[in-house]
Amino acid sequence: MIKVSVVGASGYSGVYLTYALSLRQDVSISCITSKSFSGKKMSEVFPIFAKPQSKKNSISNLLFSAYDEDFISSSSDIVFFCLPHGQSSKLIPDIFKKNNKVKIVDIGADFRFDDLKIYEEFYEKHNFADLNSKFIYGLSDVFYEKIKNSQFVANPGCYPTGALLPLLPLFFKDAVDLNNLVIIDALSGISGAGRGLKLSNLFCETENSVKAYNVWSHRHMPEIKEKITAAFLANNKQKEGISPKVLFTPHMVPVVRGILTTIYLKLKDDISEGDIFTIYNDFYSDSPFVSILESVQNCDIKNVIYSNNCHIAFEAGKNKGEEGFLKIFSVIDNLGKGASLQALQNMNLMFNLEPDFGIAEYSPFP
Repeated sequence: MIKVSVVGASGYSGVYLTYALSLRQDVSISCITSKSFSGKKMSEVFPIFAKPQSKKNSISNLLFSAYDEDFISSSSDIVFFCLPHGQSSKLIPDIFKKNNKVKIVDIGADFRFDDLKIYEEFYEKHNFADLNSKFIYGLSDVFYEKIKNSQFVANPGCYPTGALLPLLPLFFKDAVDLNNLVIIDALSGISGAGRGLKLSNLFCETENSVKAYNVWSHRHMPEIKEKITAAFLANNKQKEGISPKVLFTPHMVPVVRGILTTIYLKLKDDISEGDIFTIYNDFYSDSPFVSILESVQNCDIKNVIYSNNCHIAFEAGKNKGEEGFLKIFSVIDNLGKGASLQALQNMNLMFNLEPDFGIAEYSPFP
C-alpha cells in the first residue's frame, strides 16, 4: 500500500488528484490539507462526493487538515504539492529533512527549471536552490526513464505539456528548421486559471468570449523554450549557445477544461510529412497515453477531457509557398494530462509501476 498525502487538496488540481487517488486499491490517503477548509470533510466542501451515510466512502469522509509537516513526513511514502509557485519550495526541504526517503511530486512551478536564473526572472527568488538539481522534469511520456525510481519530480505546466509533447520528438530528431520561428497558439479552458476568485474569470466576463492574455509575459513561455532548447542541443552539442526562436500566445476560451495547441513551424528540407509520422510513431510507440491521429478534424478537446490522453495531429503545407511548413495540433485536459493525472502517471513510474496503472484509458463521452 502506497501512503499518500496531498498538500493543497482543495484547488482544482488538488481535488482532482485526490479523487483519482481514491479510486486506487493500492493507495492509502494519509492526509489532505487546505488552509481554507481545515476541519471539514471533503463531501462538505465538494457535495459531488456526498454519499448516503449507510455507505462508507473514503473520499466523502476524508477530512481536510492544516499543514503538519511532522505528521505528513511520518505517514507518507509520497507527497503531492498542489500549491501556487513559491510555496512548495518553502515546505519540501523540511519534509525531506524529517524523512529522507519520502518521494515528492510538485505540481507547482518551483522546480521545473534547470536554470534557476530563468525561474527567478519570471517568478521570484527561489526559496531552496540547493534542492533544484534533484528534481526530474516530469513530462511522463518523454522522460519516463529518468522518472523511474526517482525521488523528486516537478510536474510540467499545462501549456508546456500540450506544446512539448508534439514538439520534443521533432527537436530530438533535429527535424526543425531553426531559421524560422516556432509559433505556438494555445487555447485553454477557464479552470487553467485556478479556483481563486478573479473578476476576469467570472461567467459574465468569459461567456461568449475568447481572448488572448499575457501575450509576452506568460510564465509557461520560458519553460517551453528551455525544454525545446535542451532537446535540440541533445544532438547538437557543437551548437551550444544557439536556441530555437519561439513565440507563444495563450488564450482563454469559455469552456471549463481542455487545451487545444496549434503549432506552426518549418521543417528541414530533407524531412517529409511521412517522416513526421515515423518520428512520432517511433517516439511514442510505448506510450499508453499519446495518440497520433490521421485527421486534424479529430483533434478535439472533447475527446480527451477527464483523461490523461494527448492527441496529436498534423498537416504539411502543399500549396505554392507553403512547402516545408507544418501545422501541428494537440489536445489535452489541462487538469488531467496537464496536472493531476500526469502527476499520477509520474507516481506510477516513481514506484516502478506500469505508467497507466490505475488511470482510466479513455474519457467518458459525450
